[in-house]
Amino acid sequence: MSFAQTEIIASAFDSAVWEMCASLIRTAYSPNIKERADCSTALCDMRGRTLALATHGPAHLGSTLLLVPAILKRFPVEELRDGDVFIANDPYIVGVTHLNDCTAATPVFVDGCPVAFAAAVAHHSDVGGRVPGSESGDSLNLFQEGIRYPPMKLYDAGTLRRDVWELFQLNSRTPHFSEGDLYAQVAANRRGLERVQELYARYGANRMVDAVEEMLDATERRMRVAIRDTLRPGRYAAEDWLDEDGVTDTPVLLSATLLVEGDRIVFDFSDCGPQIGSGKNMPYTQVMATVYYCMKMMLDPYAPINEGLYRCVDVVALEGSIANPRPPAGVSSRNLTSMILADAIIDCMGQAAPDRAMAAGGPYHGIILAGHDPARGRYFVDYENFAGGHGARCDADGADVMQLYMTNTSNLPIEVMETEFPVRVERYELRADSGGAGNWRGGTGVFRELRILADDVSLATRSARIRFPACGRDGGLEGMTGSYLLNPGPDERTVHGTISGVMLNRGDLLRVSTPGGGGFGDPRTRPPARVLHDVAEGKVSAESARSVYGVAASADARSVDEDETARLRGNG
Repeated sequence: MSFAQTEIIASAFDSAVWEMCASLIRTAYSPNIKERADCSTALCDMRGRTLALATHGPAHLGSTLLLVPAILKRFPVEELRDGDVFIANDPYIVGVTHLNDCTAATPVFVDGCPVAFAAAVAHHSDVGGRVPGSESGDSLNLFQEGIRYPPMKLYDAGTLRRDVWELFQLNSRTPHFSEGDLYAQVAANRRGLERVQELYARYGANRMVDAVEEMLDATERRMRVAIRDTLRPGRYAAEDWLDEDGVTDTPVLLSATLLVEGDRIVFDFSDCGPQIGSGKNMPYTQVMATVYYCMKMMLDPYAPINEGLYRCVDVVALEGSIANPRPPAGVSSRNLTSMILADAIIDCMGQAAPDRAMAAGGPYHGIILAGHDPARGRYFVDYENFAGGHGARCDADGADVMQLYMTNTSNLPIEVMETEFPVRVERYELRADSGGAGNWRGGTGVFRELRILADDVSLATRSARIRFPACGRDGGLEGMTGSYLLNPGPDERTVHGTISGVMLNRGDLLRVSTPGGGGFGDPRTRPPARVLHDVAEGKVSAESARSVYGVAASADARSVDEDETARLRGNG
């Protein structure tokens, strides 16, 4: 087979999964999927190897690693039938990273034989458990986080199993969303199935088998070259801290060690703390997904996502640690933990490749509002993540108000939030000075204020960097920490960063302040024109421009007093 033909087939796989993902988003019912795109789609071969993956949430990079072997362990190949669709969500069995990420998988048949699986991962807003939204960092074990599905047949040879379907709906507080989202997942898989069958019809089974091997080998070679050409050989270590363990205020150590040997790397997380009694543990597949994301970001952002990407790295995490917990440890809020771990990973890789280094970032602050919606006459679950700021790079400012690392989902538009849920957004603006100062400035967070328009609404929060800010690098300053504040003013009260069951009343105002990213380099070397631009755009206050950056901006932020700036910077 020619190289060109292999590239065509590889591109066809990639095109197919993105078409699947577009189909899923366009036909989904919940705002979380149709607006925020908290979903992914994939094609895997019968050995479980990822052939292509389209993701809006890099956490899903780990969701297909164990999926096919787990299905085939319970349903041998000879028992599969054309028209079967499986559903699963258990992180300890099928490798999805928490229970909300319900996965539908469909075997692809060609000439009566299964040749691949199409899979659609979607974050369902609620899968039961003790807390609405099912994703609470203070849940004590997996049983409190929702219903667990090992691989089960949702469709048997094309016939819907109504018992399994009803079981799924009965364990959701929002079945009006879950039912439509599940249909959308099945439809997305159908689209992937058709595209794979078209490829087999065009090229034949033998050529397709050869193309898959060549495609995976080519990605492996590409990543090995990137490792060898980018990273200096050696051992590098970094650590960071999770604010608390989800139950007490005890901080949790997250540590990474990187070993670079030629064209292969090893990430060792053996120094991470032991598993904790809350939903902030990371399943091993989430840790692998975090490593794969950081590799792709730092080494080759345009590399294909397939099994070849994974071959050149080993991931070591001790069983029983926060990075590889034993069941039934809770994992519902694993994503924020992985974001802090990603900062440690990126720190290691920045040491090995200083020309690609970047400061730590400010991850999202999440909320789940739930209760009875009087306007719509039904129960609602409003699951939302408000973006923070990226850490500055060695050659660029950090991105402002951008989802970080393992969550790349979209911002839910205000109009959609107010249409779907009993809330009113009264403030949404950049948070001045939240990005760490530096020659390259850290990304800013935001203020977001929500007015509650219903009675007896419950609030759950999920966050990181309320206690430990995003560190700067090479003289850059740390970013601001985040917070939750209820009813700002004389009677205001702070809401804990990991809590559930906080009851809100009609008319209450919730302010979410998200953290900023760390800065890179000495702030007093930042060109005054850039500082002035930041002041004009509300990213840096005039006071900070003067006291931190040593830049004297005019009152209207249109000019710089050059003499005063020289004096402030010690040059006058």
